[in-house]
Formats: sequence, C-alpha cells, structure tokens
Amino acid sequence: MKNLKIGITLSLKSYSESIWTNGMKQNVLMFVHLLKQSKNNYEVCILNTIKVEGDDLKKGNYLEDIDIHYFDDKYLEMDLIFMMGAQIHESKILKFKEDPNKKYIAYKCGNSYVLGMEKVLFGENNKNYMEIERTFDEVWYIPQQHETNYGYFKTLYKTNSIMVPFIWHHKFLLESVKEIETQFKEGKYRKGYKYQPFKEKKTIGVMEPNINVVKYAMIPAMIAEECYRGNIGKEKIASLMITNAERLKTNHEFMGVIQTFDLYKDKKVSGEARYQTAFILTQHLDVVICHQVLNPLNYLYLDAAFLGYPVIHNAPLCKDLGYYYEGSDTITGAKHLDHVLTEHDNNLTEYHERNDIVLQRYHADNTDLIETYDKMIDNLFKEGNSHLIYNPKTNLYDNI
Repeated sequence: MKNLKIGITLSLKSYSESIWTNGMKQNVLMFVHLLKQSKNNYEVCILNTIKVEGDDLKKGNYLEDIDIHYFDDKYLEMDLIFMMGAQIHESKILKFKEDPNKKYIAYKCGNSYVLGMEKVLFGENNKNYMEIERTFDEVWYIPQQHETNYGYFKTLYKTNSIMVPFIWHHKFLLESVKEIETQFKEGKYRKGYKYQPFKEKKTIGVMEPNINVVKYAMIPAMIAEECYRGNIGKEKIASLMITNAERLKTNHEFMGVIQTFDLYKDKKVSGEARYQTAFILTQHLDVVICHQVLNPLNYLYLDAAFLGYPVIHNAPLCKDLGYYYEGSDTITGAKHLDHVLTEHDNNLTEYHERNDIVLQRYHADNTDLIETYDKMIDNLFKEGNSHLIYNPKTNLYDNI
C-alpha cells in the first residue's frame, strides 16, 4: 500500500526532552525512521497525546526531520495508527474506525505481562479498574516479549497477536557520541568515545535498570566477583561499577549479598546513579556485563557492541553478539570475563566484524527489514498477518 498516512503515538511533555529517559522513545523513533525509508512513500508522523505549547514546541535534534502533531488535531486524517508510545481513549479510536478502511494496531515493546503481574502482586490496589481496549485490528510485539506475552495479548485483546522483527539504529547513539567528542576536545571529558584496548586494569560495568525482575544487577555483579576470585580477575579488575543503584546500595537484602564479595572487601564496588548509555560507557567503563529474565534482546547490548565495547550477556536471541552465557551461569560468565581481560584486545577486528553482521539484521536501514514491514502493512488491509512465522536467526519471516 503506497502513500498511506501513518501515525504513531507518543507522549512528550516537551519536544526537546531527552530521548534517553526511557526506551519507548527510541522504539518509536526507530520505527519512524524505518517507515520513512520505505519506497511506498508513507506520510509518517508522531501523534503526541499531550498538547505542547510555547517554548516546549522547540524540537530537539532527534525530532528535526520528523513531523509531530497533537493527537486530537490529526488522528482522523490517518489511514493507519500504531498505538505504541502512548495509550488512546477508546472513544477516539471508535470515531477513527467509523471508516472501515482504517486500521488501528497496538505495537507493544514492553513486557506487559510481567509489569501487570508485578502491579497485581506488589503494587497498590488502584480504586479504578484497568481499561482494556477491544478495538485493535492486530497486536504486534517485539520478539523478546514472545514467551510471556503471546497468549496474554491474544486473549486479552481478542485479536491476532503477531511477533514482529526487532528494529535498531545507531543514529541517536551517534548524536551522543558527537557530543562526547566535542566535550573531550574542549577538555571537559577525559577521553573520546572509543574503546581503549590494552589497559592494565579494566573497570567492569553493570547497567541494568533495576526497576523490576526482568533486568537486575545481581547476576552480573556475581560474574565479576567470580572472576575476581581467580588470579586473572584479581590482577586485571580495577573496579566494579553498578549503575542505577542508588536504591540498591541502601537495601539491606542487596547489600547483605554484596558485602560477602571479595570485590567489596577490597573496596572495589561502587553504586552509581542513572546515566545516559554512551556517557557512562565511554567515560567510565571498559566492559559491560548484562543479565535478563524473559527479555532476551536489548538495545544496550547492540549499543555497546556498536561502540566497540566488550559486552557479556545471556540474551539467547542474539547469542552471536558479544560474549554469551546461558541463563544465570556465573561460572561461564566469569570465564568470558577472563577472556576479555586477557585475550579480547588481541582480536578486536574479528570482534567488530562478527558484531557488525548481527547489528545489520536489526538495522532500520536494512532493505529486507523495510520490505518486511511494507508487506506486513499491506497484509493489514488484506488477509492479516497471523500466518507469518518469525525466524530469530534472520529477524525476518520464513514465509513472508
């Protein structure tokens, strides 16, 4: 389908606010970028659910080439709306869908089932019931949400639940890198963005957000500790830096474990605030160790690999990126860290070439990926997409 008007929802209080405050903004902007590369000449815009006025209308760099409108002003002009970065009141969607040729899709990037489960079990009991939309033509979700959300979405929304290819782009990371290089040249930063090989001792970083069970710092910290208990780690680890940890370092349960570490006894562990990825990685870290539960693909791994930094992770959808360990296997993770500390810097070209192949399969400029989304959008207005079979090795469908 050519020349479609496509709107994608987002919730911005200001058009200049940082892209790095949450992953959802990146999800939306990378999807917009991919659609704008299509030969189908889509008219793509962001539909902002907040009415922004005055100085807040000034766009940040990441919005300069993107049309953005207040939702209420533009949504009825769209042919296709993706509910992605903000929810919409159902009364508006019912009005939108008075035209039977228009389509409304939920594009889910968060782990809705886990978040909902945690709210029920550990959150406050809200006075109002959760509103469940019944108007979606299809629900699309990224591959890392399949295990927990396929059936959840299908039953909850009473429509087809479709796993869609993951999208990544280095565009916004490069903007941060340019700023880092500028600050370095002005003497405000201690180094540029590039990974520094052959350092005698390396700082190990853990960057999990620590806001729910999906991405939590304990296993990565244990991998660093396991390595430190050996001769290589004792000699080569300068420190362990755990970010997003201001709550953790005052938590008795967490600190009760950390205080058993040799790293802690040797005063080599620090708990840090939250920082933008490119800044903390390029200015303070040499190696990143990651861990996830039910979230087997993550921008962080791709960003770290793109910038050339060694990343150790347990995400099975991208086993061929960085250094992979299974599940919560701290022993294998520590062996990978041993390797990084002793051998990695001798094989940088091979590491970069291997990672580049992986990054390409998720890249928003990948022609195969763009054409796959074109076909999915075309299918929406025909037979739908329930027949598609996703292949994680290619990030495409086997039967498109």
